[in-house]
Amino acid sequence: MLQYLTTSFIALLEPLRDTWIWPGLVEVGKFLGTHLISGMLPAFFIAGAIAVFLDKQRITRLMGAKANPLIAYPVAAFSGGILTVCSCGVIPIFTGIMQQGAGVGPAFTFLMASPAVNLIALSYTYTLLGTKFFAWRALLVMVSAMAIGLGVRLICGEAEQPAEAPSMIMMEEESERTDGQLLIFFVMLVLIMVTATGVFDPVIYGGAAKIGITGDLMPRLLMLLAQVIILSVISWKWFEKYEIKLWLRKSYDLFWIIFPKVVGGIFLCGLLAAAFPLVNFMKFFDSNDFSGNFVASVLGSMMYFGTIVGVTIVSTLKDFGMHAGPAMTLLLSAPAVSLPSIIALVPIAGARKSATYLALVVVFSALSGYIFGMTFD
Repeated sequence: MLQYLTTSFIALLEPLRDTWIWPGLVEVGKFLGTHLISGMLPAFFIAGAIAVFLDKQRITRLMGAKANPLIAYPVAAFSGGILTVCSCGVIPIFTGIMQQGAGVGPAFTFLMASPAVNLIALSYTYTLLGTKFFAWRALLVMVSAMAIGLGVRLICGEAEQPAEAPSMIMMEEESERTDGQLLIFFVMLVLIMVTATGVFDPVIYGGAAKIGITGDLMPRLLMLLAQVIILSVISWKWFEKYEIKLWLRKSYDLFWIIFPKVVGGIFLCGLLAAAFPLVNFMKFFDSNDFSGNFVASVLGSMMYFGTIVGVTIVSTLKDFGMHAGPAMTLLLSAPAVSLPSIIALVPIAGARKSATYLALVVVFSALSGYIFGMTFD
């Protein structure tokens, strides 16, 4: 179904095939067909829930500006790692965390860790690239994420929390809900997002086949429907009607603030990828010198790599002669940041913090890849 939507979108714009904007339109079509439903939309609902329901005092206690950095940064890195989102999908969640009082350093640590070292990224890295890439990637991303978050904090300082836009509605934090109920609610949201990405497909399709349910997409859709029904029931039971409205309104506001910028960035990425194909730079990547790692990091930071697609591309480039060092660099920089994510980040965090974050991702990714590449020499 998602492939059908992508194909239909591209076919609709077929008259523009011979124009200079075609590569950008193709990338937008691929993004809408493969990432909108499975990644972006669930992320906005999670972000809205964080901003509305999550206890601000708890966020500031664990990841706030005055929190113990020995706790705040590892918590931010680990929290990012358990979510399955791309560099654009993490932006709304990052926004919700920032608005709830997280410090600049831990927030940017979360921003780096989530797309670069989430569970899908690690499992797919293990499958295609082996144990060494898997273990080093997990270690290097966690260390780099904390260093980058600390670097943004030291360079840019701790700013006041951004003012809420008039359309941004917040609710009082006092509630009779238990922590267990709130945990179940957020687990269901994450479960829906992970199911939509196809992580559980082997289990879902295997179980569906046993009871006679077949089809390319039907088993996953039925599982998602069941999860949404469960989420709806517990939301209706545990939350007031006005709270649910605030949650949906917050998610809607975040969507219209962030999503158009992401689509614009994806379009621009398509144009750049067509103008500067990565294979044209392979001569820089056949050895583990720092210049090659740096070029790989810069190119990776400009592209939009999905979690699984990025690992597949790196695996293919290795088969064409890319050294393990630049390959690891791409595995870190390409999923962690992209031109669309930076475009979407600027209005939220400011131009200075966004530029600093981008520069630090490029430097630490190149350095990490160089260190990893030395283990192959």
